[in-house]
Amino acid sequence: MEFWELLHPDEAPVAIDGGSGRQWCYRDLRDDVARAQIALPTLGRRALGLLVARNCYECLVVYLAALNAGHALILLDAALNRQLINNFVETYQPDWIFATEADAEFDDYQVSTSGLGKLVTLSEPQHLELHPHLALLLTTSGSTGSPKLVRLTLRNLAANAQSIVEYLGLTPQERPITSLPMSYSYGLSVVNSHLAVGASMVFTDDGVLQRRFWEAIDQFECTSIAGVPYVYQMLLQTGLLKAKGNSLRALTQAGGRLDEGDIQRMYELARARNWRFYVMYGQTEATARISYVPWERLGEKIGSVGVAIPGGALSVHEESGELEYCGPNVMMGYAECRADLAKGDELHGRLRTGDLARKDADGYCYITGRVKRFLKMFGRRFNLDDAEKLLARQFDATVACYGRDDLLMAAVENANADALQAVICETFDLPRPAVKVTVVAELPRTPNGKLDYKQLAAGTPVVEVGTAD
Repeated sequence: MEFWELLHPDEAPVAIDGGSGRQWCYRDLRDDVARAQIALPTLGRRALGLLVARNCYECLVVYLAALNAGHALILLDAALNRQLINNFVETYQPDWIFATEADAEFDDYQVSTSGLGKLVTLSEPQHLELHPHLALLLTTSGSTGSPKLVRLTLRNLAANAQSIVEYLGLTPQERPITSLPMSYSYGLSVVNSHLAVGASMVFTDDGVLQRRFWEAIDQFECTSIAGVPYVYQMLLQTGLLKAKGNSLRALTQAGGRLDEGDIQRMYELARARNWRFYVMYGQTEATARISYVPWERLGEKIGSVGVAIPGGALSVHEESGELEYCGPNVMMGYAECRADLAKGDELHGRLRTGDLARKDADGYCYITGRVKRFLKMFGRRFNLDDAEKLLARQFDATVACYGRDDLLMAAVENANADALQAVICETFDLPRPAVKVTVVAELPRTPNGKLDYKQLAAGTPVVEVGTAD
């Protein structure tokens, strides 16, 4: 039995709307998925769909309908900049699009008459070859405008969901709250793994600092929260975790490196409140999870990303020091254009993570650096090269992007730093304190003419403008 088949007791609860309190059971979900599946377009071939997702029951139904219908589905965050969503539409020309916004309109698409509200279909569908195993496409650097998608199979989704069930010890009594977007691989893994055991979920788009979020946790007795580093930093700073969440039993963290001091504080708080706190590591390229630190060993392994999830294996390349992962949840490969959707499995279960690592005597892994230029901020991975290209086009200037996982930095010659910062914040949906822009007299370069990011990171004589406090 796989999670998308929903073969659980009819009356078992599956979803609760955190705002209205409306509830659905597994029978309701099966019936709604079946109706949506019939409403999706049939073209005499497998279709490509796009779900512009929010954390709501309606999007859960469409997601599961696409999987059960055998469609290939692109999943994007509804909070993504609209121009970036349009870029994906133009690149991949999906046969159908479902967006919860009533006014979501797309060029060359018409409202469907199938009865599934907010569904639009391509006016003139073109020939499309999809690999028979392709099921889901998730962004890895889509937040920076790149059309690159991760190509996943049903086997990838099922394997990762089952691994998570096993190492977290999930049961039908779990009730997580959607503290992360379901379009994000980490957030989606929470949905998939809890569907696999017949648990229920509270759906909300409220942030963890909003009162309604914690009211929903209390009202519906939620048992777990999933968060990226920023979430736990904010919760620790505000003290919310000391006073709220009496029904919680487990908290999980992934999506980037949490400071070791914050991990220590979370470990101590979890012990005091009888919670299990899991530090995890993953990548969209591995569907979601790659490794975890068993909660009972966290105190002695602070700073580690742990051991491989069940069914997977981790190794450190002897020469390069790169962390490599093998497992059934590894993607088939990337897609950067419509033609790539026909490609088969290019990785064969083996993933080079792009992270440098070491192992201790107990086999626990520690990330020591990155092979390429990426930042992980608020649970999203930012390809700095893609960000530079997008900003350079918009400002007609050379922009150098660098930074660390809690701060995106950009340096530019002879441009308006305030304007650049505003565009970065709006385009990538980042708060002002997470972005620092500097104007430099001249961008430093290496002898071969390439931008010298090391010198920028070390600090160059600059005129700082528009730096957020």
